[in-house]
Amino acid sequence: MRLLSIISVFLIVSVINAQPIQGPAPAPQSPGSGSFLLLRVGGGFYLTGAELAKGFPQFASMPAGLYYKSGSNITVGINHTPFWGNRVNYSNLFGDVLGPSGEVIDQNGFPTVTRYYMRGNSTTLTVGKLLGGKGGKSGQFELALGAGFMQHYVKMRFDVGRTPQLEGEYAKGYDRLTNGLQLVQHFRWHYLNPETISVFAGLDVAQGFTKNRRSWNFADGGPDNSQHFDFYSGLSGGIIIPLSLKARKQDNPKYFD
Repeated sequence: MRLLSIISVFLIVSVINAQPIQGPAPAPQSPGSGSFLLLRVGGGFYLTGAELAKGFPQFASMPAGLYYKSGSNITVGINHTPFWGNRVNYSNLFGDVLGPSGEVIDQNGFPTVTRYYMRGNSTTLTVGKLLGGKGGKSGQFELALGAGFMQHYVKMRFDVGRTPQLEGEYAKGYDRLTNGLQLVQHFRWHYLNPETISVFAGLDVAQGFTKNRRSWNFADGGPDNSQHFDFYSGLSGGIIIPLSLKARKQDNPKYFD
């Protein structure tokens, strides 16, 4: 009996020593934590101000950006925003080239149907910070500041080949090509889950310090050498596509004695 008791105790101790010892489980991470590369694509609508509003009251866009988000919630990215507007505020784009009827006359003596559009773009580098929470279902608020280049001009459509005074090199005297330095501020909310497509929405504000780049403007009868201050702001939103992720660590490593 004593021998049986000794054998039983020995077996119990052996089984206990063979059991894996659980290491301390790391704190669970929320879906948006960690560092990764992100593609943002969306749409926006903007109202203009200052000098920009004298030519274009509003425009739409489909901004796209490539961003790096660090584990400490710092964002660094490059963003491209095209400008698409269908309204032009300039009262006189053509100056003395207009006929008695107030319209452009083609080479056959007939009025030319001319349509005008706003076109342009901006490209900026931004640095931001994600605030509030650690990602996940509650989302986060992002404040980002940046600088870059902006450009805008008037695009005209008419019957090519019938209006030589608006074509070729002459077209540069009417398009009011303007560009220069731009500062931007983004105020966004976004939900970020690296395992699926996520969303963002926010307010974009921009200021441009630009100049007209044409040597001669026919409507003004000379060059425009003044410094322009361009302003626009509006709402944008879209999707966030994670492009690369860190390898996941083992959630609960085991060690054997």
